[in-house]
Amino acid sequence: MGEAIRKLGNAEMETLAKIVAECMTGSQMNGIFQECGVTDTSNESTKWKRIYYTFLSRQELDGSSNAFLNFIKKSLKPVRFITGENGNYEEILAQVNRPLMLLGLQMTNEGKLIRVEAATSITEVERRTRSLVSELQKRHIHYDVIKCCKEEYLQENYFHVVFEAAKSLSEKVREKTGILDDGTSLFNTAFSVNNPRLAINSLQTSSERNIQNGLKEMLNGVTHMVRNVTAHELKIKWVVNEQEVIDILTTISFLHKQLDECFVVPQQII
Repeated sequence: MGEAIRKLGNAEMETLAKIVAECMTGSQMNGIFQECGVTDTSNESTKWKRIYYTFLSRQELDGSSNAFLNFIKKSLKPVRFITGENGNYEEILAQVNRPLMLLGLQMTNEGKLIRVEAATSITEVERRTRSLVSELQKRHIHYDVIKCCKEEYLQENYFHVVFEAAKSLSEKVREKTGILDDGTSLFNTAFSVNNPRLAINSLQTSSERNIQNGLKEMLNGVTHMVRNVTAHELKIKWVVNEQEVIDILTTISFLHKQLDECFVVPQQII
């Protein structure tokens, strides 16, 4: 995150320091301090106090909390939690994101610190970190799915969640190919086996061509079953519950990951 983030208040820093301190040993903390290029100036032995006083002084020098936030980011690298010795990653991430949301920040499950709409109350924080959001994070839903429907899913507006997420598939294919069509016409043109604009493999074998066709049919299926329905039905008539939303978004996320693997096929100039 390039821009300067405002200095944090004492209570904000203390809360975050206590959460992060629980997911590391003292020697691990030393290593992260070194990785950040920061010297422990606290003269304390308690882990959270070492973090708190070091970065309390540092943000006064910098005029921003960026150094502290960078420390948190490096502390929450997903690779540090593979063995489970530093705690449950999802639980720690949820704890850290509660105070961060009040600052308009969020740590993703990929270990990235991003800007989000700032929460204005504890009630809103709890609403945004429970149930649907937590489950999406556990499933590592593709960022393009989250990005396109962020405002809707934070409000638990399930009808528009699936509509916006389904639309994002067409948008990605258009961006990759330059084709201006939409929906099934777009997918059929882009993933044609005989004259493809996008390919997920070399299309040399029967199995590879089946995979290409399968991806095309899955994209068309989401368009027919989700996007077209939500586009033409009244919200009150198309009822979708939380579990169904999670399942739909998981499917769309899988398709986004497949599209990321596709390459543009050069077209012959006639």
